[in-house]
Amino acid sequence: MKISFEKKILLGFIVNLLVVIASGWVFISRFDKQRDQTNDSLFNWIELSLFVLSIVLLTIVYFIIKGQLRAKNISQNLLLENKQLLQSIIDNTSNPIFIKKINGEYLLINKQFGSLFQIPNEEIIGKTDHDFLPKEVADVYRNSDLEVAKALRELKTEEIIQQPDGPHTYLAVKFPLYDSTGRIYAIGGISTDISERKKLEESFKVTDKFFNMSSDLMIIGTKEKFGKVNPAVIKILGYSEEELLNKPYTFFVYPDDLEITKREVAKLQTGALMIQFKNRFVCKDGSIKWLVWSISPELSTGLLYAVARDVTAQKVTEDSLVVADKFFNMSNNLLVVAKGEYFIKINPAFTKTLGYTQEDMNTLKFMELTHPDDKNIADEVLAKLLRGDEVVNFEDRVRCKDGTYKWLNWHSTIDVEQGILYSVARDITEKIKNEESLKLVNNFFEMSFDAFFVEKGNKIIKINPAFTKILGYDQKDLEKISLLDLLHPDYVKIVSERREKRLKGEQVESDVIFPLLCKDGSYKWTESVVATDIKEGMIYAVLRDITQKRLDDEMLTNYTQKLKDNEQQIQTIFDGAPDPVIVIDSESNVLRWNAKAEFVFGWTTTEIIGKPLYEFIIPTQHRESHKKGMEHFLTTGEGNIINKTYEIEAVNKAGAEFPVSISVSPIKRGEKYLFIGFVRDITESKKAVDELYENEEKLRLILENISEGVIVANADKKVVMANYMANEIFGIEEDDKISSDLTDHFELYFPDEKTVFPSQKLPMELALDGEETNDIDLVLWNPVAQQKRRVLISGRPLVDQDNNVVAAVVTIKDISKYKQMEEELKETELKYRKLIGFRKGGDTVI
Repeated sequence: MKISFEKKILLGFIVNLLVVIASGWVFISRFDKQRDQTNDSLFNWIELSLFVLSIVLLTIVYFIIKGQLRAKNISQNLLLENKQLLQSIIDNTSNPIFIKKINGEYLLINKQFGSLFQIPNEEIIGKTDHDFLPKEVADVYRNSDLEVAKALRELKTEEIIQQPDGPHTYLAVKFPLYDSTGRIYAIGGISTDISERKKLEESFKVTDKFFNMSSDLMIIGTKEKFGKVNPAVIKILGYSEEELLNKPYTFFVYPDDLEITKREVAKLQTGALMIQFKNRFVCKDGSIKWLVWSISPELSTGLLYAVARDVTAQKVTEDSLVVADKFFNMSNNLLVVAKGEYFIKINPAFTKTLGYTQEDMNTLKFMELTHPDDKNIADEVLAKLLRGDEVVNFEDRVRCKDGTYKWLNWHSTIDVEQGILYSVARDITEKIKNEESLKLVNNFFEMSFDAFFVEKGNKIIKINPAFTKILGYDQKDLEKISLLDLLHPDYVKIVSERREKRLKGEQVESDVIFPLLCKDGSYKWTESVVATDIKEGMIYAVLRDITQKRLDDEMLTNYTQKLKDNEQQIQTIFDGAPDPVIVIDSESNVLRWNAKAEFVFGWTTTEIIGKPLYEFIIPTQHRESHKKGMEHFLTTGEGNIINKTYEIEAVNKAGAEFPVSISVSPIKRGEKYLFIGFVRDITESKKAVDELYENEEKLRLILENISEGVIVANADKKVVMANYMANEIFGIEEDDKISSDLTDHFELYFPDEKTVFPSQKLPMELALDGEETNDIDLVLWNPVAQQKRRVLISGRPLVDQDNNVVAAVVTIKDISKYKQMEEELKETELKYRKLIGFRKGGDTVI
């Protein structure tokens, strides 16, 4: 059995005490004179033995104590080493660690704990929280320590500690420490910085809100089925969420687009992105929707993140433009658009009639084609248009390419603001010749394709066969009815007034356009030329059926306006592109270079236009590859970077190389090619390696495909996030400089642009109060930039798990261009209606 050190000392003490008592007894017994002295010799030996035994016991005790002291020193050294090792370990951990007494005094801390409060460790040991922290903070820490001491178990709390870079959230774990008797003598604590995790949680909440708020279709799924869809998918396609998630995606794809869709989905399995892919989906009601897709694959999980937009209306518009273009090219009338002194667009009928091509007209001034004797007419017409006459009709002679002249009858109008002249002409050379011939031979009256009639006293006294052919009446029918009976009721008054003016000799415009009643009850639009014999009270008129011409004119108007709108949209997109957009020809010469390209590469438009691209932004080591790639494409029609996103090195004006992503799309014009390059500086994205990368990329993809401006404000009404479109609307690039109160940036009006909109009814204010708003129609007036925008604003509150509003999300959709296009369309429609003589309510210009 092993005897402890304490028992050994006690046993030695007892034995020594007995020896001392025995020695004392022997010594005292010698003083007894009556003792038996024969025993003295025995007592001497006993006393000597006891003395020796005492010496031996003291020696043993000495060595025992010495051994124990040596063991104690070894233990103390080992304890010190362990303490130093423990201190080294906790100093090299990234978590702040502390141990404090029950009374709050710090026994042990690591260097991270001292760094947390910017206080040296030696100034903390032996002190309490109240010695170096604000009272309110120290009280909180002390109360949590007492809770651990009372509960005698581990407690977890979240603490916010101010750091130089802002407040950080820490997860503090506090636990009791016990002595050998099992009593609590201290409290330990370990803190973990969970700020990034909190930000990640908030990011997930915001992302989910964007997902549900987006008006675009957003889908997360696999290569076979949809896994998650946002409300826009249900709204646009008409299927319930259960139907969308329980059936393969191929069920919804239009059968004719199924194979190409499968091929594109297969490419996603290799990691390639799907950008601007169009296909058709079948809605629940049987209708067809055109969707344009952008899809990003996640190879590690096999998930696909997709954003789609309904472009059905745009597709219909594009198809309509094709039809309109066909009518423009099919028209038998000469259709021209002029700007300055040149015809900038002519139709095939112009070329067929006069012989000139568009290339010819690019170098010829239209006044050079006018007969010298008619130039004064052209000058008068232009003057009238500039004075404000909306439509002017005139006739003049125009020189053909072969040197001959033809008479043309023109209807012209002008867009003064744009400086564009629109004209419709008809070759009346034969008509003029016929009119001259009619003076000599009355037979031409009977042979004319136009309807001729002679009117007197509101009675039509003579007609030609063409009149009967066009309107159906013969001379006998007209004996029972008057001219006014043939007019549409809306035109009776104006025709009567003009007739009276002609018979009085007053000046009246020579052309008359109005609908006439046919014998079968239908109406036909006619254009007439009128002559008056005042003396006889007779009116001579030539009618031409222009019903089809009016239809052609309306198609031309729509086509011209759509062409104009498309060009404006393309230029606006090009100039406002957030990334560099570059257009080059097949010799690599730069044709277009937008403002973002100037910013990224440093070269101005003046410096680079018309010069080889590779001499400016392609590093020396890649220039030969660029030239060979261009030659290969022009020869074979194939290229490594054509219609793909490709990462390469570029160089700026300062000679610095940096990575860019580029996508090149070729456009064939005749026998030559143009190449449009979309470039993005990815220097910063290359450096982004933090743990939020993947979620930020998904959020960026969502934001980049949202056409509305988006701002997020916290409960303190401070804007914490804004996307590119929001920055553009506010004209401010830094998100934190955008005020959540729109009245700080704009003057707010209702759509009538007069009534002031109350700021307390704005979506941001309502969202922070917990209310949702949808599509509030407003006019934003920027007094600094002198700019007006028509917008639709919606707001949604963001709530936490306790249903408290912590932030608000506001979307701003700029509909200024759409409203402007509607107004321009109405204005242009009115101009062309006036051009052909039609006004709202049935009024006609005669």
